[in-house]
This record gives sequence, structure tokens and C-alpha cells, in this order.
Amino acid sequence: MARRASTRFVALAALVAFVLCHASTGPLLGSSNHLSAVSSSSSVQRHDRAFSLFPGAEAVELDGWEDDQAETFAAEDDGFEEPLKDDQAGKAVGGEGKAEGKAKPATHSATKSQAPQKPYVPWKERGFAYWVNLFDEFAKVVVNEHKGELVLLVVASLYALNYVIGSRRNESVVLEWANTFGLQHESTVYGKNFALVGLENKTSASEIIFRESQACFKCYATGRRYVNWVMTTLDLRKRQDLMSELINLVMPAKDKLVVDVSMTESAMDPMVFAIVKKKLAKRFVSEHKDVKKYATVVTDPQAILNTSKSTSDYTWPRRKLVVVSESKELFSMLVSEAVLKNVFDSKVYLKHFEKYFECMYVTSEGPVPGTEPTKNLLRFEFSLPSDTKKMGELHSLMEFMFHEIDLIGSQKLSPEASRKAQKRRKEVEAELFKESLASRQEAAARKREEKFNKEKSSMTPAQVAKAEEKRKNKILKKNRPKMKMK
Repeated sequence: MARRASTRFVALAALVAFVLCHASTGPLLGSSNHLSAVSSSSSVQRHDRAFSLFPGAEAVELDGWEDDQAETFAAEDDGFEEPLKDDQAGKAVGGEGKAEGKAKPATHSATKSQAPQKPYVPWKERGFAYWVNLFDEFAKVVVNEHKGELVLLVVASLYALNYVIGSRRNESVVLEWANTFGLQHESTVYGKNFALVGLENKTSASEIIFRESQACFKCYATGRRYVNWVMTTLDLRKRQDLMSELINLVMPAKDKLVVDVSMTESAMDPMVFAIVKKKLAKRFVSEHKDVKKYATVVTDPQAILNTSKSTSDYTWPRRKLVVVSESKELFSMLVSEAVLKNVFDSKVYLKHFEKYFECMYVTSEGPVPGTEPTKNLLRFEFSLPSDTKKMGELHSLMEFMFHEIDLIGSQKLSPEASRKAQKRRKEVEAELFKESLASRQEAAARKREEKFNKEKSSMTPAQVAKAEEKRKNKILKKNRPKMKMK
């Protein structure tokens, strides 16, 4: 029964597609008996027309002719043999096989032509059972003869259905975030902190978000102290892609919220700082060249917290988070008492924010690849809740983001820390200049070598030896140390 039901379902999908593409006004299936009856009636009409072609012929009296000639025609051979019954046909075929040798097997087309024709059923008498049987026969034909097309049809239907459902699901996540944090209203975080959310002043959640793809949405905001602009990106799972959803079953992915903040030039001192999840730290450092050049890993963040009375009562989640900072002073400045109390204290972080926090990244050495072009950049990355009803659990992290903006804009590094930061940047610039100079010299030497080899191809052996000797002496003279007069 299950197999029969599945066969009906597949055939129903094919039938719907066929009807939509090839709609017709008459019935889809006809009856052979009905067609034969129509053909016989038309032949009778043709005979009537044939007799009317000779209007001048006299009628012949045929009374009694049928009775006299009945026996004669019965005895004569009319050229047609009486159809054999099944058992007689079998014996006849067997006899012919013995006489001729091996009998030829009956073909599939012959078997089909000998199948009994079903009687024609008028439309008024076609009940539910008739249509069920008709559909079963149609399903068997479709499944047996169009298996490849049915597989493609089912796969295409699944892709289309998943595209619609996945896109709607992503839109619901974006709208929930916008209604919770992004609306231009005093009750939301963005409404309190920005004069403008979206490209213009909008009042609904769907108007402050613009779509880049079915899985990527962005929100622009501006009009705040210390800030040029803020670009919020909701990088969601590709739920509209069936293949991505299948891969997600093996390698689960999360919906991410990425907030890029462009700071004004005067609001930010030279600094490079990052707080990253421990499992992501190695890849993060390798992807950010400025972190490699300017910052180092803080081996004992708790020791730095213990130097201040306001932060000594809190515990840093050392096994979960890695701190990369240009100086210890910078760590003390950005990880304040309020930050520890609400986010990074070990108890609070493990209980509420471990599943959401990904990284915090601060740099004055932009632009950073993969972000909007800006020199002074703050980046915050969070994971979104799998259940949209829990979107409010990110409220403390969103408040933490604006607290860090105010800390960086309002507080300044000490003169000593600022001097060290400037010195380190000059050293990096000198290293970069040396690297670029060496690369330019290598390129020039390569061009000279190519030019020399090209000239040698048109020289005689004696000229080549002379040119090489001259080139060797020139290199020795260039590398010879020069005498200096005192």
C-alpha cells in the first residue's frame, strides 16, 4: 500500500505539471470502443453517399434474394479465417514449430495489440472508483517509463520549496532583530544612539534593512558622537539553498551579527586590540596583519585586573577568551569595571554570553580587508540566537558595544604609551620600506638579466665571452668597498 501511495503521489505531481503546461478543453483520455463506433457510423455515411452518386440507375428487386443465396454464401470461402480460440491457437503454433523448427517468439507490440479493450464508460457514469483506477494506470505508466524525469521533477520541487521556506525564515530573523534593536525609537538601542537609522528616517522594520542576498542583510546608521557611520551586517545561514542545508546537518553553522564602526580621526589614539574566543584566536591572528605587527598575546589578563581595586574582584574567563593587545595599559582602559560586571566576568560570561560572543576587534591601522574602507575601525561579532524569541538576550552585548565606543573616544593613552605606539609604527614603516626596496631591486635585476640574455642570442661566442667578462667586472666594481678620507 505504501508503495502504491508513493507511486500515486509522484504521478500526481507529474500530472499537475503536465496539465499546467498542456491544458486542453476536451477529455485527456478517450475510449477505443467509442472511437470505433464513430468510425463505423462515418463509414455507413460514406456508403450512403456512394449510392447517391448514380441517380439514374434503376433499382433492382432483391426480394427473396437473401434467402436463396444465404446457404450459398455460407458454404463459400469469403477469404477470412475464423479466429482461433486460445487452446487451438496454442496447438497451431506448436504444430508450426515442429514443422518449421523453432517458432518465433511473440513481440511485445503484438501482445499489447491483443490486449482486450475496456468498454467505454459515459461521463455521467464515471464515479470515484473509475477515476482512481484510471489514475493508477496513469501512475504506473509514468513511473515505469519516465523515472529520470520524475527524479528531476522531485528534486526541482524540493529546491523550489526549500528556497521559499528558507528565504521566509531568514526574513523573519532579520525583522525580529530590527524590531528588537534597530527601529528608530527611544525604546531600542539603535534608536537611542543614532540620529539616523537606514538611508532615511523610517518607521517599520522592513524599511531600515536592505538586502544584499537571500542570506545577507545590512543596516546603515549614523549621527552619533565619535562615530562616522555604523554598518550592521546580518550574515545568516543559506537556508534558501538545499545543498547548504544538507551540509549544515553535518557541519552546523550559526547566524552571525557583525557590526563595523568607523571612528572619527580625532577620537581614536594609535591602538590595536582584540578579544577573541580561544578556538578562533589562531585563525584570527593569521588573518589580520596589523595584529601580527603591533600586538602581542596577553598571557595573564587576571594579573592586570588585580592591579586595580575596581577590577580585582572579578575573574577573567582565561580558558575561553584570548586577549591580544598592543600594551597592558590599553587592556586596562578598554576592559573597565562596567564591562567586567556586565559581560566578561567569568560567571556572567559562561552563563549568558559564551554562546553569543565571538570577537571584539579595535584597530587604527585600517583599512581592513573584507570591511568597509576606513582607517579607524571597531568590529564586533556576535552569534544570533537560534530561537528568534530569545533575541532580547543580546541586549547587554549591544549596550557593551556602545560603551566601548565611548571609552575609546573619551579616554586617551598616557604619553609614554602613546610614544611607544608611535615608535613602533615608525619601525614598521621602515621595515615595509626596506621590503619594498628589496622587491624593487629584485625586479630591476630580473629585467637586466632578461635584457642581457636577449642580447646574447644575437652574439658570437667570442662576443658573449667578452660581454660576460665586462658584466662581471662591473658587478665586482660595484660591490667593492669604497675608501673614505678622514
